[in-house]
Order: sequence, then structure tokens, then C-alpha cells
Amino acid sequence: MSRVTIAYGLVLAAMAFSQEASAQVYKCKGASGETVYSQSACGAQAEEMKVRSSKAPSSTAGEVANRAAVYRSTDLSDAAIAERNCLSSASSSIYQPVNSHIGGYQRQIAELNAAASRARNNLAGATYEAGIRTQLAGLQQTIASERQAADASMNLARQRCADDRRERQAAIEKKYEAGTP
Repeated sequence: MSRVTIAYGLVLAAMAFSQEASAQVYKCKGASGETVYSQSACGAQAEEMKVRSSKAPSSTAGEVANRAAVYRSTDLSDAAIAERNCLSSASSSIYQPVNSHIGGYQRQIAELNAAASRARNNLAGATYEAGIRTQLAGLQQTIASERQAADASMNLARQRCADDRRERQAAIEKKYEAGTP
């Protein structure tokens, strides 16, 4: 295909789809002898071309129903993605601080275990080790409590995210029941 043919096609397409385009197109010879297409007469030898407008095809009922099904499916997928994003955000905001705290507690536990292993094998050492074991038990209880609280918060967040999704899905179903894509 030559550049002139492509240019002619583009000019005709632009004119056919333009609101302001008239039905007149002129074919002329340029200064170098090339063919030029224009909306206005571009010389004495301008040749008027006929441009046919094409009517936009109408959609069948099946096509409209198919399009609505695709839109509905896309909207439902968006609701599922929003729920996953909600859960991910909740998980990050709940578990990151808890995991940071637990990391600190675990470092303290490691230090206390090292100190307990160095306790002397005598009454003073036994008393010291018992104190360390009490501290270890307290830290382990704190870790368990923090995890339990985080899990409870995450369960509430899961419920909230699921409720949001159900509300979105109900709105989507209502929208497409009415036949409004």
C-alpha cells in the first residue's frame, strides 16, 4: 500500500467520523505531482470525490445481554479484588506491629535463656534461675496474649471485609437485575 492510499484512507475515515465534516472531498495534484486529498477545492483541476457515510451497526439483544454479563462479571471481580485488598491491608496493619513486639520479646527470651544457662549450681544460682524462669513464663504469656489479640482483631477485619463485599455484590446484582449495565 502506498503512502497516498493510506493517507486517502485516513482522510476519508477522519471526515466520515468528524462531526463538522461535509460530504465533500477533493482529489488534487500537489506541487510535486503527488495526489492530495482535501476538504476544500485545492486547485482548478480539483476532482470532487463522493464519500459514503457508514451507519453505526446496531447491537442485537444477544450482544447487549453478553455485554451486560461481561460488565457484571467484571464488577463482581472488582468486588473480590477489593475484599482481598481489604484483608491484605488489615493483615499488615494488625500483624506488623505485633510481630515487631514479639521479635523484641523473643530477643529478651534468648537473653534470659543464656543467663539461665550461666546460673551457678548453688542456692543463689537456683534462686536466680527461678527468677529468670518466671520472667520467661511472663514473656511467653505476653506473646500468646498479643497473638490472641491480633487474631481476634483479624477475625473482626475479615468479617468487615466480607460484609463490604456482600454489600457490593448486592448492589451489583440489583444494578443488573434492573437491566442497567
